[in-house]
Amino acid sequence: MSSSSSTTPVSRLLIIDDNEDITELIKDYLEPEDIECKIINTGIDGLEEIRRKNGYYDVVFLDLAMPEFSGIDVFNKLKEEQLLESNNIIIFTASSTQSTEIANMLKDGAKFILKKPSSIDEILDVVTRFTKKKDEFSKS
Repeated sequence: MSSSSSTTPVSRLLIIDDNEDITELIKDYLEPEDIECKIINTGIDGLEEIRRKNGYYDVVFLDLAMPEFSGIDVFNKLKEEQLLESNNIIIFTASSTQSTEIANMLKDGAKFILKKPSSIDEILDVVTRFTKKKDEFSKS
């Protein structure tokens, strides 16, 4: 067990994605970097987690293409419930979603689009960048 396990994480990341292989890989890489990762593999459970812990996570990776309750459904519910501003939602997808729909999501409050496949370094960069932005906003 590493000595960093008892310290406060540098960042808190919520990953909402039905691909367990991808989510576990990201978690295995980021947790040694002091990034706390919570994985949720269904859209509806991800939405409930954001509602319960609104603003707790520094960054939320949201996959769009999930069965039953998609990432688009999650995003639209967050928009409807005015929970987009208090959460750094990063669209994390390999989906062939129309570019106009993605542009609308950015306009409506998504902070960034991260296309799959992404390198671990790209993922770490996005988490770091948006954690710092959240810290800057909370100080003002």
